[in-house]
Amino acid sequence: MSVMIHRLQQLLTLLAMLHISATAGAQQQALSLEELMTLKSVTAVRMNPAADRIAYLLGVPRSLYKDDDGRPYHELHVVDFNGKTTAYVSGAIDITDFDWAPDGQSILFLAKREKDATFNSLYRIALAGGEAELVFTHVNDISDLRPSPDGKTLAFLANDAPPEKQTELEKKGFKAVVYEESTPRKYVWLLDLANKQAAKQELAGSALDFAWSANGNRYAVALAPTPQIDDGYMLQDIHIVDASSGKIRNQIGSVGKLGRFGFSPDGERIAYIGSVDMHDPSPGRLYVASSSGGERRDLIPDYLGHVDGFAWIDDVSLRWIGARGVWTESATASIIDTQAAGSAPSSGPILRAMHTTNAQAAVAAVADTPQHPREVYLLREGQAAKRLTNSNPILATRKLARQERIRYKARDGLEQEAVLIHPFERKRGGNPLVI
Repeated sequence: MSVMIHRLQQLLTLLAMLHISATAGAQQQALSLEELMTLKSVTAVRMNPAADRIAYLLGVPRSLYKDDDGRPYHELHVVDFNGKTTAYVSGAIDITDFDWAPDGQSILFLAKREKDATFNSLYRIALAGGEAELVFTHVNDISDLRPSPDGKTLAFLANDAPPEKQTELEKKGFKAVVYEESTPRKYVWLLDLANKQAAKQELAGSALDFAWSANGNRYAVALAPTPQIDDGYMLQDIHIVDASSGKIRNQIGSVGKLGRFGFSPDGERIAYIGSVDMHDPSPGRLYVASSSGGERRDLIPDYLGHVDGFAWIDDVSLRWIGARGVWTESATASIIDTQAAGSAPSSGPILRAMHTTNAQAAVAAVADTPQHPREVYLLREGQAAKRLTNSNPILATRKLARQERIRYKARDGLEQEAVLIHPFERKRGGNPLVI
């Protein structure tokens, strides 16, 4: 199925949920199908080291009836805490990952800027502006770029170079995919930004995610025994590696599916989103363990929800976001005193992801509400979430259907929550219910 058709199906589903009429309402005009297809959405955020700006990727759909089929473009923008936004890399480009340089004076990003490029490349653009400069092109596509704390090394994940005769053989018709043998292993690579040389780390397994310690002496990497999908889902674990020697020091011992992870500012602990056991359908518990190995600890025991993200505040406390029912929440947890999560949230923006650096009090977040798609938000302790971007001004002039949280009991007696989308226009004789 083509990307454009897949996106159309997603938007048609949203259209059905919102029950948007094709005709104008009494006060405001409704969104048309074509307008719905043009809505932009923030997909990722990165707080800068000084904690006064947020870089973000903005997903921009391709122009209907004009552009060729394909996934949305992803532009690089920066917003300050007053909501002033500056576009740094925009237009017909798909940026796949990005991060701030440790000095905060530039942003590194991955993209294919040349139409005939086989693989994506690493670029740098100065915060002061100007054209982006090419930094490095690898022998394969790069993902998960992570600058070291001193800014001298860049870690990334990538496969080895494709076999030399692969392209030639494919042209001759040899395109067979051997089940559980054709998937290449993914490695950690350390790029020396001074000499532009990338060194492959020979670790036992296939890499899926990466995080530096604050001093850069160690890094944590999620490794699965093989690059196969089942191993990647069920058997990956966090390994602590000595950055200078490339030797694995120890494993954390996560169980089942694994989410994101990160060192505490002092490097003594690893926090991660993990599973209760091998049967847990998805990672949603917030754990902490010694970075040198040992028992894990659930920081929010008996939480009747799903933890989606976290950020270290200091050496002993973290800020986390989670979902209970149809709403999300943001709170703090301590490794010293375990506290209950409290009452379930009943309002607020729907928090999707968060990011901060150097244990800053300000946290960047991606969030949406029934009134708009995903935007950049700022989170501060004791303050309401603050929206910083407005990527779709047209929504202020369009009428949307009302959404309401409802509760009902399933056949087994468990109470469930759902969102009821009211009819955009009530019709005589009632409106059909779409489930």
